[in-house]
Amino acid sequence: MAYPNTYETVLSLIDGLPRDAAIADLGCGKGFTVEMLRSRGFTNISYCDIKDRFDGKARLMDLNKGITYASGSFDAVLAVEIIEHLENKYLFFREVKRILKPNGVFIFTTPNIANVFNRVLYLFRGRFIEFHKGYKDHINPFFPWQVPDYFSVEKVTYNRGFIPIIRMPFFNGKLFGQCAIYKCGKKK
Repeated sequence: MAYPNTYETVLSLIDGLPRDAAIADLGCGKGFTVEMLRSRGFTNISYCDIKDRFDGKARLMDLNKGITYASGSFDAVLAVEIIEHLENKYLFFREVKRILKPNGVFIFTTPNIANVFNRVLYLFRGRFIEFHKGYKDHINPFFPWQVPDYFSVEKVTYNRGFIPIIRMPFFNGKLFGQCAIYKCGKKK
């Protein structure tokens, strides 16, 4: 499950799409994004995960091995809190680029490893807050410089952060936000 307001922020980034736009939710989990898309009137939604924990209709897919949707199928591809769980994010990026239509949009979220708390922990411990053994299977931190080979970054937003350990709400923005949300366009 994502941080507070993550789903709302993701959906606000696709509000301009027609309600019959083809949308894929990769790594749908328990279906929070799918349900929010449906509640906003979107009707052409495909969703997948490695196992179906949602409604018995999710397409089963191991995103570490590729994406089995047809090329050029989607107007928008969403990946909420997925990329940090993948062994090969470059394969994932190539596959997302392949399944997007020419003017498609890719929106993904990931823990913000650039915030102050992560930087300090990395300085002293050599690891990030949400990337240690036993933490929700986060195995692969995402760095912003990894996007440009596949997509053009149109917008980056950050959810409100929390002070670690006491989980007290803090400011948002790159230096304090807990979650980074990227809106990207497909590069030609």
